[in-house]
Amino acid sequence: MLCSQAGLRALAGISFAAIAILIAPPAKAVVMGTSSSLGGSAVRLVGPYYCTGVAISRRHVATAAHCANRAMRIMGGGGSVGIAAVAKSAGLDDGRRVSVTGDAAILTLTSPLSVSPATMGQSDSVRFTIAGYGTTNESNRFAFGTLHEASLVAASPLALVDPSRSGSISASACFGDSGGPVMRGGVLVGIITRAAHPSPRIACGHLTRWTPITISCTTSEPAVADAAIDEPPRQPGRQAHRPEKRRSSGGQVSLFGNWFVEAAETSKTARRKTAQR
Repeated sequence: MLCSQAGLRALAGISFAAIAILIAPPAKAVVMGTSSSLGGSAVRLVGPYYCTGVAISRRHVATAAHCANRAMRIMGGGGSVGIAAVAKSAGLDDGRRVSVTGDAAILTLTSPLSVSPATMGQSDSVRFTIAGYGTTNESNRFAFGTLHEASLVAASPLALVDPSRSGSISASACFGDSGGPVMRGGVLVGIITRAAHPSPRIACGHLTRWTPITISCTTSEPAVADAAIDEPPRQPGRQAHRPEKRRSSGGQVSLFGNWFVEAAETSKTARRKTAQR
């Protein structure tokens, strides 16, 4: 869907009564779930540890920020590729720009994957679907590789719970599911970040925490490269620094940028006149 048709979209959860909990470690799987049909867009992150991700284009994957390690390989569509950059936003081929905050990141891949990117948008559905490749049993934390999903509802704006919860353990994300898709009404609205349980001895089986994905239309301005958040520091050296006009996020020319250029030119002119006297 083209940007002009998509419009501006911001995603948020429905507020229900808040549930008192203790925050557990990052969710690294879906317990008490079922086999998932989201394998076309859900991908695996394999490396020093295991995580899940979701393709938002053939060259971009959204995942949890604590999973965004360049040592990871992205596996999906029968292929395996590396990570070229880690950022908080990315421009898609159709003109839209996707952004995340908090414990979320967008990966630019070294080469395209043969996947079907998730449909992103807005939905008023009260049902959410989470999916991940992680373990289905917390006692076996290292089980990984089979995609499962569960249907949840909002417990608070950014926390989901099993509506059929009737015991100490119910459907939720668990180890290996961090970065997995959070779907709402069939569209991608965010990614899994953590699991939470009232018991200090249990990590999974209660709340699934997530962070939203924001979609916006780009303007007619020249494309700006994705702002990587893990670039190595630049080596010091003598470089010529040319003043440039800086644009704000709203597309307006920064007055500070104009002032800097004009002040430099005024100073240069004054020095030239003094030397000519």
